[in-house]
Parts: sequence; C-alpha cells; structure tokens
Amino acid sequence: MRKFNIKKNTLLKNKIINFLLKNGNKKISENLFLINSKLFQKFYKKNHKHIFKIGTINSLPIINIKKIKRKRKRIKEFPFVSKKNIRISLSIKSILQTSTKNFIDEFILSSKNLSKSAIDKKNIHEYAFLKKKYANYRWF
Repeated sequence: MRKFNIKKNTLLKNKIINFLLKNGNKKISENLFLINSKLFQKFYKKNHKHIFKIGTINSLPIINIKKIKRKRKRIKEFPFVSKKNIRISLSIKSILQTSTKNFIDEFILSSKNLSKSAIDKKNIHEYAFLKKKYANYRWF
C-alpha cells in the first residue's frame, strides 16, 4: 500500500493559496481555490490534487539563469541548479501569472505540457544550455 503524505499535499495547496493572495485577504484566496477545485471536480472525473501536482511538476524550472554585474557594467549570465522550494514556487507563480480568473485550465494544459509555463520552462532550459560554457561547475 502507498502511504498518504499529508504534508506534501497541504504544502502545494498552501503555496497556491499564498500566490492567489490579494491585498492580504487570505479568506478570499481560499474561497477562490475552493471554487476552482469544485468546478474541476464537476467537469472532470480526475482528482484535482493529482492534476495540480502533475501541472507543477511539468512546469518546474530545474535550471535558472543568474545575472552578475561585473566591472564597467558588463553583465555575466550563468546557469545554476535551483533548490526544490524555489522550483515549486517558480512553477506555481508562472502558472498563475499566465492564467486568468479560472486557473484550472492552465493546470490542465500544464499537466499535458501544452501551457505557456511549460513552454517557458523549455525555453529557459535551452538558453541555460547555451550559456553553460560560462558555468564552471560539476553538474554541467
């Protein structure tokens, strides 16, 4: 049997609610999340928690690009591997920024790798691969 981990599921829910916050009203963002999850259950027969999880995984940017200013205003860009917490927050932020009021559609598209956030992730990874000559680290 598979164990159900409560902490991981509430972590994803809390991160989504925190990114939905507007003017410090957490109650409004919780209601918006609840309404969207109920709409999802009404129209689709799949579990909304599973779709949220797959959507965030598909839009996770593993590698990011950091910019450092050097002498005489030269900017040096190099790729680096981001931490797990930062990856999750960046993926949720990109999904919610590209969606309108109904963020369920964006999560469904990102679970199928068709959303704008998943395409942005691919573009970031390609750009990081081009800039890897500036990174003198083991993981490249």
